[in-house]
Amino acid sequence: MGGIAFMVIAAVAFGWPQSVAAEIAVGDTAAPAPSWAKSIEVIDDGAPVMLGPSDESRRRGTVGAGTRLDFTRRVFGEGCSTRVWYETRDELFICEAHVSPSPEPPGPRVDDWAGTGSRLPQRYAFIRFDGTRAYAHPSDYFRNDYVEAFGKSFGIVVTGEQVYEGVEFIRTRRHLWVERGSVHFVQGSPFSGVKLGRSKPLDIAWVSPRPARVHERPQGRVVKRLDRHTVVHVEATKGAWTKLSGGGWIRTAELAPAKRAEPPEGVGPTDRWIDIDIEKQVLVAYEGSTPMFATLVSTGRNTKQSKTPLGVFQIWVKLDYTDMDDIERTDIPKNYSIQDVPWVQFFKGSYGFHAAFWHNDFGRRRSHGCINLSPKDARYLFHFTQPILPPGWNAILPLPEDHPTTVQIR
Repeated sequence: MGGIAFMVIAAVAFGWPQSVAAEIAVGDTAAPAPSWAKSIEVIDDGAPVMLGPSDESRRRGTVGAGTRLDFTRRVFGEGCSTRVWYETRDELFICEAHVSPSPEPPGPRVDDWAGTGSRLPQRYAFIRFDGTRAYAHPSDYFRNDYVEAFGKSFGIVVTGEQVYEGVEFIRTRRHLWVERGSVHFVQGSPFSGVKLGRSKPLDIAWVSPRPARVHERPQGRVVKRLDRHTVVHVEATKGAWTKLSGGGWIRTAELAPAKRAEPPEGVGPTDRWIDIDIEKQVLVAYEGSTPMFATLVSTGRNTKQSKTPLGVFQIWVKLDYTDMDDIERTDIPKNYSIQDVPWVQFFKGSYGFHAAFWHNDFGRRRSHGCINLSPKDARYLFHFTQPILPPGWNAILPLPEDHPTTVQIR
């Protein structure tokens, strides 16, 4: 059905005269919002924001509940239950059914977890025992009346705690209750990469994948030992041995160096892009030809089902968080399920970057195909890549004019 015809039928349904209804078209200005409204507050988490006033228009992203958006007008459109869309200051559109006028100025929802010093945006825990039961209310625990059972090592978001009849419970993001002793909390690895920039050389390497010894000279006396993940500065590499800046030699095989790569075709002098060396498990983020950040990662295990794809890609969506699981698979001995994995950036289908707060094994292959980053590194890279996720948004889908970040995996 054409847009104008749709709006005519809608207008008639609202009881407007036929002569008025015939003049209404998609994009026409509707009655103004209340005069006291300084913003519109999103009431449905993950509300879609579109490029036009239609549910068939291209999606730009999603916005979190509690976020207040600046707006310019109400317009008629398609695919919204009220037949009216709000146009934002950025010339984007959100269905009126997902928002409510607010007297408060525009701004993101207040994040109670921010500023706590945590490496992660929420509280995360993992199930300790297979078949752990989750209840609609703590009282159901004593009747064994449970809603579902979690598998061992399933990851959940914890939103609250309560003691009921002497038993400690935690509340999940889905408002289910689990006995507290059935989970263990995690904070994520403290590991983080190195910020570089225009004045710093790319001469760094990490001790990886195990602790190493520093020698006075090749094959010489051991002068000290370095823990795994220790950052060193390289002066020169001569075959099986690498000389460190400031003195000392270390076996080349015991280091994961960050090496410069040329920008892929189509990357401009100010575009941001990412290079991943699968063999060394090293990521370097660039702006044009300038390395800006380097770190260790964990890519997919070297199996047919888990390999990280090689090639040149572009980030096609950025998500503040998303659930990840493979519980539909029956061809593997153990499934996984983790709620609200943070700072996710997909570049090829469901392959992407994300925080991995369940291990500290960066520098070794161990993922199901994605590129695992420490929480600090995942957050940094999420804010580094183009485009930037606006405050209060859950997700953004890049447009060509955003110069989406290129990802090279080799």
